[in-house]
Amino acid sequence: MNADNKHHVQIVGFKTIDYRNKKTGAPEQMKLAQCVVTSETADKGQQIVVGELVMPKALHDTPAGAYLAEFELAVGQDLRIGSRLTKLHPIKPVAAGRTDAAASTAPKAA
Repeated sequence: MNADNKHHVQIVGFKTIDYRNKKTGAPEQMKLAQCVVTSETADKGQQIVVGELVMPKALHDTPAGAYLAEFELAVGQDLRIGSRLTKLHPIKPVAAGRTDAAASTAPKAA
């Protein structure tokens, strides 16, 4: 069985929350990516929503941009199953006004 675990996200900004670790008392930070996500369902069609994505510490230095995000299933402290971001793969933007199909069929300059 092959499950799709990659999704397109557009990170437009970040919010940082400072807190103290309950066990050690050490100051820590949680970084939330402000994301635009496009989803499509048969009954609602295409929808664009904005939400927050918890960034793992290994990805705290990620800049804003378009990414293919990889997730894995995780069990939280409340025993609820959710997803956890594991990797971000940058998506190169297409030149303004051109699609991949247009770029491949456009005549080449002499």
